[in-house]
Amino acid sequence: MAIHVVPTDFPTVQLAIDDPGTNPGDSIQILAGTFDGFDVTKERLKIFGCGIGKTIISGNPSPAASDGITVNADQTILKGFTIQGFTVGDGIEVNNDTNILVEIESRLNSGDGYEIDGENNLIINCFASSNVADGFDIDTDHHCIINCESTRSGEEGFDIDGQNNKVINNIAIENVDDGIDLNDDFNIVYGNTTIKNDRGIGVDDDSNSVINNLVCNNRRIGIGVGSGDVEDTNNVIDSNIVRNNGKELSQSGILVNDVAFDNIIRFNKLRLNEPFDIEVEGNVADNTYDGNKCESSDPMNLCT
Repeated sequence: MAIHVVPTDFPTVQLAIDDPGTNPGDSIQILAGTFDGFDVTKERLKIFGCGIGKTIISGNPSPAASDGITVNADQTILKGFTIQGFTVGDGIEVNNDTNILVEIESRLNSGDGYEIDGENNLIINCFASSNVADGFDIDTDHHCIINCESTRSGEEGFDIDGQNNKVINNIAIENVDDGIDLNDDFNIVYGNTTIKNDRGIGVDDDSNSVINNLVCNNRRIGIGVGSGDVEDTNNVIDSNIVRNNGKELSQSGILVNDVAFDNIIRFNKLRLNEPFDIEVEGNVADNTYDGNKCESSDPMNLCT
């Protein structure tokens, strides 16, 4: 398996990918500098930069779209560069399966930092900042997003629109909308930190697990369960620390909407949320509340 070096062997990444001598399984090393975007069309390529802030993907977008990088092949590994300043599309769009993104920064793009389609992709130790839309837009199923950070997005930090995704040990700070927004079923959100967003975590669909997260200083709500006119059911909100939320827009630490049914809210630790640590808009009997350590609730007696 050969190693091709940009710009030593090829002046652009795209020429390195397209060259007939580049085969599935080869590696492309991008040296420090600024390079145009590219479209990955061959399977099992390993494309490595020299590190965030050293290898920069900017300038002309991918030839396949208006995004900085497009991945239209399976089993690609991308590592060690910054994608920035694409004025029409996303920083990176992944359309295929079983790809790995590691130690990548996507910033100052006019769409999402990362748009993830396909299935079974791994995004680890990646950063998104100051993108106009979402930091991480996960549109499909069976992805893992681990140890990533999204800051100052124009919309959600992590927008989860597929099923069976795992969102683990990430950080969402100062995003305009939700830090983490769940819009589909059977997702796991574990060990994340959400600070100074609109909602820290929004649970807007069914059968999701939100466990052991730190949710602090969000403007409107710490954790919101249910929204809109459609029932949101069978979610588990368990063992989260929820503090100092609602200081600006006063919709409580955990807000359970009147379309939420058969959810379990248990063993959470809440303090200093406004107007209440736990607020229930519908009938308390519609959901289960157990072992929540808090100071205030509406209605009363939901705290232990």
